[in-house]
Amino acid sequence: MEKTFPDIFPTGAAPRVLSFKCAANEYEPAQFVIRSPKAIQGVTIALSELVSKDGHKLQDIHWNFVGFIPLDSNTPDTTRADRCGCHDRVPEGEIIRLAPCKISDPLLEDEVVDLEANTTLPVWVTVHVPSGTPAGIYEGEARVKGQGIEDEVIPIELEVYPFELPKERNMYLTNWFMVEHISKAHNVELFSEKFWDMLGKYAKNMAEHRQNVVYTPWNQLITVYREGGGSWSYDYANFDRFVQTFMDAGVDGRIELTHIGTPSLLRHVEKGLYGVKVTDKKTGETVRVPGEEGLPPLLGSLQKHLEEKGWLEKAMLHVSDEPNYYTIDDWKKLARFAKKHAPGIKTIDAVSVPGFDGLLDVAVPLSLALEGEFELYKNEFQQGAGKELWFYTCCIPYGHYPNRFLDYPLSDLRVLHWMNYLFDVSGYLHWGLTFGWEEHDGTNFGPAKRFPPGDSHLIYPGKEGPMNSIRWETQRESLEDFEYFTLLEAKTAAIKEKLGPAADPIPADFRSKEIGGKIVKTFSDYVEDVDAIYSVKELLASEIIEIDKEPLFLFMTTPNTNIPVKIGPAVIKLQGVVEEGAKVKVNGVEVEILPDGGFVEIVQLEIDGQVVKIEVEKDGKKKTIEREFEVI
Repeated sequence: MEKTFPDIFPTGAAPRVLSFKCAANEYEPAQFVIRSPKAIQGVTIALSELVSKDGHKLQDIHWNFVGFIPLDSNTPDTTRADRCGCHDRVPEGEIIRLAPCKISDPLLEDEVVDLEANTTLPVWVTVHVPSGTPAGIYEGEARVKGQGIEDEVIPIELEVYPFELPKERNMYLTNWFMVEHISKAHNVELFSEKFWDMLGKYAKNMAEHRQNVVYTPWNQLITVYREGGGSWSYDYANFDRFVQTFMDAGVDGRIELTHIGTPSLLRHVEKGLYGVKVTDKKTGETVRVPGEEGLPPLLGSLQKHLEEKGWLEKAMLHVSDEPNYYTIDDWKKLARFAKKHAPGIKTIDAVSVPGFDGLLDVAVPLSLALEGEFELYKNEFQQGAGKELWFYTCCIPYGHYPNRFLDYPLSDLRVLHWMNYLFDVSGYLHWGLTFGWEEHDGTNFGPAKRFPPGDSHLIYPGKEGPMNSIRWETQRESLEDFEYFTLLEAKTAAIKEKLGPAADPIPADFRSKEIGGKIVKTFSDYVEDVDAIYSVKELLASEIIEIDKEPLFLFMTTPNTNIPVKIGPAVIKLQGVVEEGAKVKVNGVEVEILPDGGFVEIVQLEIDGQVVKIEVEKDGKKKTIEREFEVI
């Protein structure tokens, strides 16, 4: 989970094994690098299938050489000297290297390359473990081949956990793209059969990376005709094919309809409705009708069509992008227009302020803004009251906030969707999946100059479809982590149901959020250490595996293990519930169990003995759990 550089000499011994750990229905990447004091021609990689001791085989394993992106400048305001030492960050701040430099990102399509002497070449290996794959250890090998050298063999070991991630996505993800980007990059005529084939490849790629919301340019896809008598008609053929292409691929969570109004970001720019392109059915002449005239019947028709297709509940309509304190009243005027003419379609927008008088259904504040006014947003957009709260990042924030810029560590992107889970934020939006492509020459995929490096796109146009990046792969890792947290919470809820009312005081998400809190404290305070993140992910997996083993048992502590306990004396409250007939010991001392299975114990911690050990036993089955506290 680290970016490398062509001039970096790998430290330590070569890896003895390329190790993976994951659940079924999960993708898992790993990386190794090749370096030689002499140039090597024709370098390539050969991967074997992975086989378990029981003979089960996994064949969905592939590799890519990682390419480098030239960086002329860094993300703004991340090189300040006052960043040094904060949260153990590098002296330059968030960035991993000062420009000019080359940053690893695209997963190249080339299967054979020539390696220059004393140059580091990263190789990215991805394993996909299909649903239903038996748990266990799977082994195989990677062979590094080249002209004039003996094969270098790297053993591969994959541990498949005895659980699998759900097929459904439990949070929403959208990354914006434009159909023109795909058409131009692959030289296919817009809405031709070749275009639809290519779009299907992009839809499949998005689904494989757990994107479940499709940014839908509805006013471009719907053809509006003026009939002979002056009435209007609507052709939804392209719209339906576009939406169905993504639905069939698995991007089927939400239909995100593009904006009806001009952006609300700038204070002194007049806000208004976009016009509607109308074609005279008899003459073929095309005119643009003002939005005030063209949008009311079009919005009404769109809502009716969505309802007929069974898509209305999935649809969300953007009003005007990024309203703020100065422009929110202008936004409300446009939103009232949308609600009047399409009352059944939810509204969504990226915002930087709360206070929308019920006109906004899906609020997507900038992460920085959400952190600053978190309670106001949470109160206004309560998830159970028909509202939703997402967050977004774009050109900002930077500094202490995580983002997906090229010169940021991958760990920043890895923790992004931990924040979705820990702060009960149900979706994430970013504007840049395919933007900025117009500035590349087919080989030099440099970042779009007018944005922080990497902000404009996560994928690249390949020869026959999308070309992935290590950032795109890492975002999928973060989304899969989200599902781990959700799975532990769901298992906890099921056990609560079995244990009865005595378990009511214990929140179903207590332990999952306690585990996540070891890495993420706030939107701007989180651990970037790669080993720490992997360690916590393994802890999360182990608790998913163990939680529903007998004897069933749940407990919580006050405070939780992430909060230091002060001497005075240092005490914690331990509250739990067990199955009927179970016995419980805390630090070797048996505790009293109430008739309903509940118990409460006050535990005094010692400065040199802050581990609390809980033992539960019933019918010869035993479970031991330890919690470690910091005493200050």
